[in-house]
Amino acid sequence: SSPPVRAFFQELVDRLYAQGTGSSTRIVRALVLTRPPSLDLGEITDKGSINQRAVLTHRKGLVEMLYANTDPAVITPAAK
Repeated sequence: SSPPVRAFFQELVDRLYAQGTGSSTRIVRALVLTRPPSLDLGEITDKGSINQRAVLTHRKGLVEMLYANTDPAVITPAAK
């Protein structure tokens, strides 16, 4: 993502992390996707909701990248 886009999401992640009241409500990692969810792959339902199972299946590499936390594309809170 471009520097302005990354800066926007960095500020958002920092703010949401600071507002979190516990581990279940605190964002600790984020990734800006380059492709929107796919209706054809079942990642989005007919009602427009995200199908988490399909996203986890089709974007497994991205999920693993988030948890490995070694890729510079992963955004983490500055205050962490």
